[in-house]
Amino acid sequence: MAAGWRKYAQQFRDKPASYVTTFAVLHEVTAIVPFPFIYYVLDRVSWEVPVPDEVVAEGNRIMSKLRARYGYEPLEPQNRVMVNLATTYAIVKVLMPLRVAASVSMTPFFAERLVGPVLASVRRWFKRS
Repeated sequence: MAAGWRKYAQQFRDKPASYVTTFAVLHEVTAIVPFPFIYYVLDRVSWEVPVPDEVVAEGNRIMSKLRARYGYEPLEPQNRVMVNLATTYAIVKVLMPLRVAASVSMTPFFAERLVGPVLASVRRWFKRS
């Protein structure tokens, strides 16, 4: 193991729950945070994902039924909202290796500076009770 990572490996051995929890939260945050930005770009640029118009219309028909059931207005047949949402989801999934790498690299910092102190405070609070 590289010398720079030994410290983090030891910290992980000492506090695995903090590190695993921190990694899981960071992994989800790296999926949720870019979602609206990617969608916004797809919605604003003139480039369209090549999906046949019949497929878009059929998908919107199905989604309009679901939306009507919950009191929302139906989608127009050629509305590309669902295509852009599906494309955004696919892009976030394709970025998973980058998200995992970012989460792994940020885990030690957040586990030591955020999760560790919060858990220590919670433990102290429960010990008082």
